[in-house]
Amino acid sequence: MKKIMAVLFALLLTCSFCLSVLADRIPEEHNFRYIGAMKVVRCKEYVTLRNVPYKTGKALAKVPLGAIVYNCRTIKEKKSFVYAEYEGLQGYILVQFLDKAPEFEPAVTSAITQKMTMDEVIGDGEVVLDWKDFNISVVAAHEYEKGKTINREILRLGCFIDGEPLWGHIETLETYNDQFLLKAFIGGTEDDPMVVLYDGGYGLTMFDLLSGNEKWTIMKGNCDLGDGALTAVNDDDGTMYIAGTDGPHPVAITQEGRVLWKSEIDDPEITHPFEMTLKRDGIEVKYGDDPENFYYLVTFDSMGEVAEIKEIEP
Repeated sequence: MKKIMAVLFALLLTCSFCLSVLADRIPEEHNFRYIGAMKVVRCKEYVTLRNVPYKTGKALAKVPLGAIVYNCRTIKEKKSFVYAEYEGLQGYILVQFLDKAPEFEPAVTSAITQKMTMDEVIGDGEVVLDWKDFNISVVAAHEYEKGKTINREILRLGCFIDGEPLWGHIETLETYNDQFLLKAFIGGTEDDPMVVLYDGGYGLTMFDLLSGNEKWTIMKGNCDLGDGALTAVNDDDGTMYIAGTDGPHPVAITQEGRVLWKSEIDDPEITHPFEMTLKRDGIEVKYGDDPENFYYLVTFDSMGEVAEIKEIEP
């Protein structure tokens, strides 16, 4: 909270002049340089994402064969490179190792950034996040409209100080899935909390707590978290653990937006995670759709490997 209180006064002055912003997650119009999603091909193991479009540029990440990079576009500086985004990082990749991959463009969702009162955030929705630390609070409400063919989800998110709005965000998703695919939770560390939003059709996004600015996004094609049913956060280092109802099994993500590991369980009957416990050397997850009568207790080590599976009958 020390960081929060140090910048709060300046932020309040700045936010007084903030304007509402409406943006499609997938813009309908792009300039002539836009390519879109691309897939890494024709390399042995990986290609290098660099900070400048030159082979001598600093290496930011190793992007593995078969990975998807997003928001790609050509650049004026050098035709042999394209701008690309991967796991929260922005940089440049040699175009010879990329092919267009329009099938990996995320679902069309929309995002509106605007200040909202507490009543406007809650509206007719169900409160799914109600967090408070000193005089700062974050509230999220979820609405679900089931249609004949397409379902519509709306998640409204707001940050407040002493009840007065600092910023707000509205995420809307149209889907054929019956699972809820919009989630919000608090990430970051105890001293530097952040707001995290998961859009199952788009990706995982972290917002700065006080300004509401997006810090990074991991696109769905690089880390599909299913319906993101279960989450846990290590308050010490900000590592997030996320699991879906029908998969994937826990995925560990740093507070900087990098995927640490993705775990696997070779048993199709182990689904529906309902409780996650952080351990000093790993995590424990309880799985089962009828936990009062039977569930699995699965222990994962610090690298995401399955250490033990127990069958529990309460």
